[in-house]
Amino acid sequence: MGVKLDDWALSPEVMHLNHGSYGGCPREVLEHALRLRRELEAAPMQFFGLAWQTLVDGARTMLAQFVGADFERLVFVPNATSGVAIALNSVELAAGDEIVTTNHTYRAIRNQLVRLADARRARLVIVPLALPFDPDAAVAAIAAAITPRTRLVVLDHVTSPTAIVLPLERILPPLHERGIATVIDGAHAAGQIALDVTALGATYYAGNNHKWLCAPKASGFLVARGPLRPLVTSHGASAEYGPPNRLHAELDWAGTHDPTSQLCVPTAIVTLGDWAALRTRNHRLVLELRDRVRDAFGSRTQLAPDASLGAMAALPVELPPNTTPLALTQELLRDGWELPIVDWPGQPLVRISAHAYNEASDAEPLIAKLRALAIRVL
Repeated sequence: MGVKLDDWALSPEVMHLNHGSYGGCPREVLEHALRLRRELEAAPMQFFGLAWQTLVDGARTMLAQFVGADFERLVFVPNATSGVAIALNSVELAAGDEIVTTNHTYRAIRNQLVRLADARRARLVIVPLALPFDPDAAVAAIAAAITPRTRLVVLDHVTSPTAIVLPLERILPPLHERGIATVIDGAHAAGQIALDVTALGATYYAGNNHKWLCAPKASGFLVARGPLRPLVTSHGASAEYGPPNRLHAELDWAGTHDPTSQLCVPTAIVTLGDWAALRTRNHRLVLELRDRVRDAFGSRTQLAPDASLGAMAALPVELPPNTTPLALTQELLRDGWELPIVDWPGQPLVRISAHAYNEASDAEPLIAKLRALAIRVL
């Protein structure tokens, strides 16, 4: 795709197969961030007082176009987890109301939901979605969990532990017809899969720019069709302060912060080039990596249909005796491998990511490493 490992800040001494967790930046993006940071620190008041609002609006415009969102309803947040927290704080819930989610929900979001249900005396309903994943069964299971008491449904767009793209275009419309609020954790979506937030129609959609979009860390976004109640009351709560858009006024400035990661989003979008071609390439690559590993171990288990994957794939594994997924992940890290062993209940998984700097040839050292650690793909 014209963006090789040498073009990234990633160490060539490390095997990078986990872009999904923390992302990674091309050097050009980081250099732009450093230039912006130097400009900011050279004259902070001038930067924030004269330049910042124009710069952030420009970055917001390009991001909104990229994710298919309304500029007026998009705000930057530190990350998707923070965006979900703001959204959940904005949903009206009463005692006895029900919140529906799935067993694939990201741990941090599940923890937020447990606390929210406890604070509002609501009931948290966790829908089990079995592996191997069946999209039809998932749509039916979520629909079956909806009752007259359901007020909120919280779903991942791309599940973090299992790497599955949920068919939100089928799940969300019936919920909206019933007036049920929806919060989507799209942490892994932007840059990994084609995304049109407006078409999905979620009440709240939170995403990350530091993962597949490859902006620096601490840049996420939240798109809100419903009302927002910020977690931090800022100067923007005063009607006379900030831009006319009150959503932007309240959430763009919640105190002094380093906005350079947000301002580098356009650079990241431009640097990676043809995103449609890149998404197609990464999808095909992760399928090839998955299949090469499966073939090497004689595995025929497929946890999800190809169409339910983006640029990540999970493989079920058997670990050596007397070890844990965390211990093996840490051993891999010490050996110069960025590859997560996921502690999925009852079945550990290896999750592989594929981005522009990865190649199909990465499968061979991966297979050798799994064998060296006595990890068997099932």
